[in-house]
Amino acid sequence: MDFNETEIIKQPPAAELGEKLDLYLKYRLPPLVRLVRLRERHGLIRARLAGARAATGDVLIFLDSHCEANEKWMEPLLQRIKESRSAVVVPIIDVIDDKTLEYYNGNGRYFQVGGFTWSGHFTWIEISETEQKRRGSPVGATRSPTMAGGLFAIERNYFWEVGSYDNGMDVWGGENLEMSFRVWMCGGTLETIPCSRVGHIFRSFHPYTFPGNKDTHGLNTARLAETWMDDYKRLFYLYRPELQNADWGDISERKDLRNRLQCKSFKWYLENIYPEKYILDEDVFAFGRLRNNATKPDICLDNLQRNEKSAYDMGLYNCHTFVASSQFISMSKNGELRREDVCAEVPVFSTQVVEKVRMVRCHGQRGNQEWVLAKTGHIIHKATNKCLDRGDKQAMDDVFVTTCANTRTQQWWFDHYLPVSSYYP
Repeated sequence: MDFNETEIIKQPPAAELGEKLDLYLKYRLPPLVRLVRLRERHGLIRARLAGARAATGDVLIFLDSHCEANEKWMEPLLQRIKESRSAVVVPIIDVIDDKTLEYYNGNGRYFQVGGFTWSGHFTWIEISETEQKRRGSPVGATRSPTMAGGLFAIERNYFWEVGSYDNGMDVWGGENLEMSFRVWMCGGTLETIPCSRVGHIFRSFHPYTFPGNKDTHGLNTARLAETWMDDYKRLFYLYRPELQNADWGDISERKDLRNRLQCKSFKWYLENIYPEKYILDEDVFAFGRLRNNATKPDICLDNLQRNEKSAYDMGLYNCHTFVASSQFISMSKNGELRREDVCAEVPVFSTQVVEKVRMVRCHGQRGNQEWVLAKTGHIIHKATNKCLDRGDKQAMDDVFVTTCANTRTQQWWFDHYLPVSSYYP
């Protein structure tokens, strides 16, 4: 919607969104507010496209229905677009409790910007030190690698010039990352405006179904990977191998758009917009499965499908015949035994001979997260001088560290090693 429009309502409407809504608009709101109905359900992406076509204002502002705009929230967004028509801007998103509807506002200084995971999901990240310096002020426009997608403003003509939404995407999912990559790679900017605040209900479930039970998020994300991520799509398919040969539709029009706009490469995006992003098979000394062949079948480190949003113990499982995401791990150039955003650590001052290996958020300070990769296959926790060991543990057990010894249960081998021999002790 723009600042003269309402959002799109999808048919068939609930009772509250039928005649009751028509009467409410007629008698309670000014004529500037218009309601556009679609004859059948098309989902968020195509509904927003229909709204954008009907809008006549200079600026489009898209808001999810479960939002509450704060005071003086719109002016900072419009001011920034007036300064730069190719700026796509988002407010700070405050949390509204999904059960009590209580509004939680932050302190006005601390906020996060958008990132993404290689599995194709949006995530929140800290503002980099480089960006803190560049913006010059805590209330300055703050560059964000991606956006959540539910709340943003964009100059109306620029919305169409830069490719609007991918009309080949169904219902919901992936459209926020697609627009984020596209705007940055094709000459625009994506910025958080700290002086604008809008509340949003974050739900832990989808309150609606997907037509045909299709994985619309996965299929849509495969479309963006094929169009925008170049060879880095390999890392998306590491997590979603089943989508590599799925029917995600024709993307020739989107590729033509990329060529016509002379957009930059995804490598440029990673190096210039999101240099902090950990690249699983580049920012490393070794990567792939981490295998121990003391017994048959070989056993590999495996996260055992544990939730990586909280700390967990690293497990063991029979090595798969392919590189599954649950078994992918790397030795980073910082000496981290690392998955995407979590690193292996061991307590430095523990008196225990045997310690489980915990996977926690990477802190980048080495210390209890620094490991050494030895030519003998030993993986040594530098601070404690203990070695990674599987002992007599089997699949579904947890790996541990203990006193280093000349034993095959402490010899581990990656699938791939980069030629950096100086790292080995």
